[in-house]
Amino acid sequence: MFKLSTMPQKYLDVIETIFNEFDGALVIDEKGIIRIITDYYCRESGLSKEKVLGKRVDEVFPHTRMLEVLRSGKPIIADIWELNGKSQIVSRVPITANGKIIGAAGFNIFRYLDDAKGFARRISNMFSELKYYKEEVKRLSSAKYSLASIVGRSDAIMEAKEQVRMVAATSIPVSITGETGTGKELFAHAIHQESSRREYPLVRVNCASIPDNLLESELFGYEEGAFTGARKAGKPGKFELADRGTLFLDEISELSWIAQAGLLRVLQEKELERVGGTQTVAVDVRIISATNRSLRELVSQVKFRKDLFFRLDVFPIHIPPLRERIEDLEPLTEFFINQYNQESGGQIEGITKEAMARLRQYHWPGNVRELNTVIERACIDAGAGK
Repeated sequence: MFKLSTMPQKYLDVIETIFNEFDGALVIDEKGIIRIITDYYCRESGLSKEKVLGKRVDEVFPHTRMLEVLRSGKPIIADIWELNGKSQIVSRVPITANGKIIGAAGFNIFRYLDDAKGFARRISNMFSELKYYKEEVKRLSSAKYSLASIVGRSDAIMEAKEQVRMVAATSIPVSITGETGTGKELFAHAIHQESSRREYPLVRVNCASIPDNLLESELFGYEEGAFTGARKAGKPGKFELADRGTLFLDEISELSWIAQAGLLRVLQEKELERVGGTQTVAVDVRIISATNRSLRELVSQVKFRKDLFFRLDVFPIHIPPLRERIEDLEPLTEFFINQYNQESGGQIEGITKEAMARLRQYHWPGNVRELNTVIERACIDAGAGK
């Protein structure tokens, strides 16, 4: 039968070389005799290898549990062991051959107890972060709208929908422009839904609704203690949440100059650094930006970075205001009436020619969003018999 006690020294030397990769390791044979001990254990115990090798393990280390493992054949994992007054985290496992226990091995997991506590804290922080990730992704990840959600028959809308199909097959940045209420977010959702990234998150950031002093931490995340009120475990930013998916930056013209610089770096290097952090985090994110202002004009006024503008404006899509595509008024009106009936249980059959004519004469400064509100109010009034 194979035994450690009769193993040639040259083989033990090979095994010792492997165990030296651990901070500390000890191997005993079937009789409890120390056959291998690493330099770390010799140094910490103040003993030389010559005085240790060939002796019973309990003679050298009186409080060892190696013999317990040898007798029971059961491992002892992550146990606290005192060596020369220092608490260490060790594991001990039986060594078997042909179903027989031929020895046992012990090795350090952590040199010091404080190392283990630090590791436990990191694990706890990771679980906290993972929980936050899951909650955020669940809340933000799904695209609400598809290409079919974009209603209209005008040449302008048909062309814009074709642009969505074209650009969705790529991962290049898309810049959507249009007045307030034209449906820029609808188009952003449709691009994501048509793309290969649809299985991953679509994360929306309204750049105008986040204070300048918090925008960086929202976009890029922050580490523990980065600022007063920061989460104890830190927090991933929107870029990390959108990894492998799409980040929709609405009202991008409102980004501060500092945030613009950070965004440019992520676009160029595909990595970021959390606020208060020193480590870089790789991200794979498709950027869709939207604004109701002219970024080109803001660049000329030195209110928007030229280099960032050219990074974002790779594939521009412009959505004309409703007054310039009045032929979309009728299908949109029908859509909103049907939507009202489905959501409110109404039975509105349609709109009269006279009412439609009046709608055509209106300027619609609030665009499609305003039309939705007007139709919804009209449906409520009609249902009440007004």
